[in-house]
Amino acid sequence: MPRAAHTSSRRSPAAKARFSRRYARVEDMPVIHRHAAGIDLGGDVSHFVALEIDDEIEVREFGGMTPELREMLAYLVKNGVTTVAMEATGVYWMPLYDLLEGAGIEVYLVNPAHVKNVPGRRKDDKLDARWLHKLHRYGLLSGSFRPSEEIRPLYSLQRNRSKLVRLSADEVRRMQKALDVMNVRIHKAISDLCGVTGMRIVRAIVAGERDPAKLAGLRDPGCRASEQELRDALTGSYQPHQVFLLSQALAGYDFQVGRIAKVDAEIERYLQALIPLPAQERERRLAEDPHELPKGHHAPAYNVAGYVVLVTGRDPTCLAGIAGPSALALLNFLGKDLHEWPDAKHFGSYLTLAPHHKISGGKVLSSRTPPGRPPAAEIFLQAAAAVSRTDTALGAYYRRLALRIGSGRARTATAYKIARMYYHLMRDGQAYVQAGAADYEARYRRQQLVGLERKAKQFGMALVPASG
Repeated sequence: MPRAAHTSSRRSPAAKARFSRRYARVEDMPVIHRHAAGIDLGGDVSHFVALEIDDEIEVREFGGMTPELREMLAYLVKNGVTTVAMEATGVYWMPLYDLLEGAGIEVYLVNPAHVKNVPGRRKDDKLDARWLHKLHRYGLLSGSFRPSEEIRPLYSLQRNRSKLVRLSADEVRRMQKALDVMNVRIHKAISDLCGVTGMRIVRAIVAGERDPAKLAGLRDPGCRASEQELRDALTGSYQPHQVFLLSQALAGYDFQVGRIAKVDAEIERYLQALIPLPAQERERRLAEDPHELPKGHHAPAYNVAGYVVLVTGRDPTCLAGIAGPSALALLNFLGKDLHEWPDAKHFGSYLTLAPHHKISGGKVLSSRTPPGRPPAAEIFLQAAAAVSRTDTALGAYYRRLALRIGSGRARTATAYKIARMYYHLMRDGQAYVQAGAADYEARYRRQQLVGLERKAKQFGMALVPASG
């Protein structure tokens, strides 16, 4: 006889009753989503749908083609499904997500790490669908953030733009490598190879010019390097095959810059559609907007900060470290009003900038931030790096933390602070008032004195200023 059956037969009636009541309490969990379904996505091969029909769990397989997805939708609607949980797998979930959302079905896009199977349980596609359905039915799953339908085109365009900027940086590194091999040290003499002087000289080299004096004569008056320094840097061994590779990298860079310009034009077109104003009124407000045009490489050719203000009614550039392009990127990644997050702590947790406390036995085991960062978090980290060198309150905050916990953690903490400011600005309209480093240090000193006075009072003592 199997051991489990033998053990069960030896239980007393009272023990059996306690056993059955205990498991009844587990099974009688409150149902949160009664008309729910779980979908296990199988890439472009097939999808498995699990839902409850007449008190039985039915699992049905559908293909990944559009007609089959529509058949799945009709099946869900026929059985009264109002909410669906599915894992975010690659990009296969996007067509199905849009189809379900268009039909009015609430979709929970779940992180696969949150729905791992119970150890020891057999795993296949049908069981995964049943597991998703069961967890979602009892309200044990939380959906991932996805921008609203009107922001999604901007989100995709912004992601593509970021990739194109990285591709252009790869071409710049290839140009630098070709110049290094020829011992042409122009990018050592000037700070930016893609600046006015650098591009003039690189294009002249590709065109066939080899005289260091003539190449140095292309120097822009604003260049810090002298003409003699440029002549020394431009004296090298120009090898035909390396010049060819230089020309290829330059052509690739120009190509990527052209692609970025086209993406910027498309982003502007979508931004204009988000502004509920006539074209003439929109152009008038943009012309009167006090923000300057963005500067730097790959900067859009239009007033991005003005567009953000017209779309959201808020001005994120008032925050330290947030310039016009950064404000536009945050709008594209996060949406207009941040209503998906109930408070700033949830917002920081989504960005993986907030500390993730692991507590056991009343003791904090770890407070590290979770791995992985959404694109918006990188923008806040860049803003923190920018303010670290400024004479502002945030700059003083970063430097004080850096001395105690290191520059990396200090940057994350400062980025979290900027993210909370951004949340309150966009959600509640709380404007940020810039404060200098001296004001921050004075406030920090007062806080320290209050703490010292409280500690002294506990010991029956009092703080006395030093004489002289």
